[in-house]
Amino acid sequence: MSKVNIGIIGLGWPGQRHAEGIAASRGGVLYACSDTDDTRREAFVAAYKPKKTFVDYSKMLADPALDAAIICLPNFLHFPVTLAALGAGKHVFCEKPPTLNVAEMRVLQEQATEQKRVYFFGRQARFSGPLLAAKQLIADGRLGEIYFGKAVYIRSRGIPVGVGGWFTEKARSGGGALIDLGVHAIDSAWYLMGTPRPLAVSAQVFQKFAHHVKLPVNDVEDSAYGIVRFENGAQVQFEISWAANLTDDIPPSSWTGRELVNTILYGPKATVRLNPLALFEDQNGELVKVEIEPAGAQNPFALQMQNFLDAINGKAEPINNAQQAVYLMEMLDAIYTSSTTGREVPLA
Repeated sequence: MSKVNIGIIGLGWPGQRHAEGIAASRGGVLYACSDTDDTRREAFVAAYKPKKTFVDYSKMLADPALDAAIICLPNFLHFPVTLAALGAGKHVFCEKPPTLNVAEMRVLQEQATEQKRVYFFGRQARFSGPLLAAKQLIADGRLGEIYFGKAVYIRSRGIPVGVGGWFTEKARSGGGALIDLGVHAIDSAWYLMGTPRPLAVSAQVFQKFAHHVKLPVNDVEDSAYGIVRFENGAQVQFEISWAANLTDDIPPSSWTGRELVNTILYGPKATVRLNPLALFEDQNGELVKVEIEPAGAQNPFALQMQNFLDAINGKAEPINNAQQAVYLMEMLDAIYTSSTTGREVPLA
């Protein structure tokens, strides 16, 4: 495997986790980093020791020795910085959400294809122990054909702010709880279902907890609920909230009041639940709960990074690929449209 020189743009929490993923990888080199914040950049350099440091990411992208860029910036910068990186001939790993809308993501898909570069979006949960174990159960046929899924990511008090309050400003975030938490919830169920093409969406988003936001701009939703139908006939139901008056069966959280993140998939042979991980299986007509151990203990950021590097070196297909990013943004766009129009929105 040839060494891949990687530069990280944006050195907050995600950038730090990806630096650790590079350090744990086979073939990845933390070649460069870029951030406009002096304190954050200096702390990152001291901790992770990249070979080169930049304030201006465009200068980093101009370095011919750089092979790939990891983009860990606020949502509104994902599209222009990814486009610049692909245009500079670099492979790209961009944090979620891939873009603000599907139109932007289609441009990136075309550019990646034209440049013959790997495009990869961040979804480390696909590489977590519970999802890997559930994926193997599904591959082994333990569930049968999955016909329905539930995707939940709910908090009672967890509206994020971001630097300069960008999370609650639609022009910079692209949306609220849906584009922040919904990407995780919907993608986990959809990925385990085999990423079928979305066919139609019926959904509603709400802003009911604006009184908890002390920022100049708050024009995004704090919750989203709905159903996505897929071309294979399966459906996923999702429940997303930054803030809701959750009942006491939802576990307490250290900073969000109460919080639940879960995925449940139903098949004719069995149902699998991720949190806590278990299989509910039909055994000779009896429904039996089977305890399942998560797959391995390796850091999901490291596994995700290895797949990105393997894809660059032609050793594997990217698990988080550009076509999936297009479908994911199609679903998010359709959820917002369905909420605005009060109708089901066809996709395929």
